[in-house]
Amino acid sequence: MKTLRKNILASVVGAALVVGIGGQAIARETPQQQREDAQHDNGHEKNKAKSQSQQAPQQAARPASRNNIAPVPSHRQDPRADESRQRAQAQAQQRMQEQQRHQDRDRARMQQQRDDRQRGQAQQESREQEARRQQQLAVQQKARDQETRQQQLAAQKKARDQETRQQQLATQQRNREQAERQQAQHRSVMEQQQQAALHAEQQRQRDQAQARQRNQVRLSEMERQRRIAQQRAQAEQYRHYAEVRRTAERQRILALQQQNRIRQYQYQQWYWDQQRALQAQWNARNYNYYNDPYYYTPASYRYYRDGRHYDVNRYAANLLQQAVRYGYEQGVRAGRADRMDGWRSDYRNNFAYMDADYGYNGYYVGRDDYNYYFRQGFQRGYADGYGRDYRYGRYDDGNYNILATVLAAILNLQPFG
Repeated sequence: MKTLRKNILASVVGAALVVGIGGQAIARETPQQQREDAQHDNGHEKNKAKSQSQQAPQQAARPASRNNIAPVPSHRQDPRADESRQRAQAQAQQRMQEQQRHQDRDRARMQQQRDDRQRGQAQQESREQEARRQQQLAVQQKARDQETRQQQLAAQKKARDQETRQQQLATQQRNREQAERQQAQHRSVMEQQQQAALHAEQQRQRDQAQARQRNQVRLSEMERQRRIAQQRAQAEQYRHYAEVRRTAERQRILALQQQNRIRQYQYQQWYWDQQRALQAQWNARNYNYYNDPYYYTPASYRYYRDGRHYDVNRYAANLLQQAVRYGYEQGVRAGRADRMDGWRSDYRNNFAYMDADYGYNGYYVGRDDYNYYFRQGFQRGYADGYGRDYRYGRYDDGNYNILATVLAAILNLQPFG
């Protein structure tokens, strides 16, 4: 219908107005409207064809008289109007294509701008992320550098502190050694004076004892036999005890190994080796009771222990002095071993102190007396060895000797006057 209206309008207005007015009307139509018009024209043509197909039988049934009627002539179309309309449509279509190209270019330009903006944003975000990453790396590197500097400063401070402590310890060690040397010199002077006095006293006592011996007779044969019998029984009893003691020796060595006391273990090994050597040396002697002067020599000294007085001759007195000296020497060695092992000071649980038989052979004096005086010397030697102050003795050429005054105070032998 719309196309018919255009045709009628084009034929009425004329060729002059077709180009201007028709072109403007067509230009105002959108592509969507043109598509709708084309669809409407196609529908109109279909309806017209359908109507004609329906009207054909009806026209055949009409009377022949009416078929002779002439058709009404249709309006006559102007060829110039059709040509103008076609040119207008071509121009409109060209303008639509041009507009479409402009729109395509605009859309492409807008899409390019959007892509450029997105790429710019992506690049900006990438630069910002890279900047943040670089900043984080810089912060981390700075933190690591600071931590490294702190560690270096701490290590330097620790090294300085350690060097200072070592210097302090070295100074303390030098002062202690100097004090020990001074004390040792002082004790040596006092010891020399005391030894001189003791030697004079011992010489006087020996002179008195010799005088008494000259004035005394030997012990009776009966007393001599009694002593020999007593010593035989005592020596046999001690040999039996020495055999039993080996079990305790093995147990003690095993306990020291379990406690990881290396120095004390070495000392105990040395102790038993020396003890067995002394016993073997004594057993190897061709000992004859009747040739030993101990059994017929009368008593010349007296000592006091546990509320009782004991009278002994010079052979027994020498053995008791030996017990104190051996006890001091073994005590120093045991104390040094515990100190070097970092063990607590505990002389009572040391096996040498509990055994107290070092150097004893079962003769002259009872085992209880020997053990008592050995432990007296051991206690004082352990204190000197563990504390390194040497209040009771001194170190001479690899030997540890108790002071004569300390020995005299412990034993307190009184010669008969």
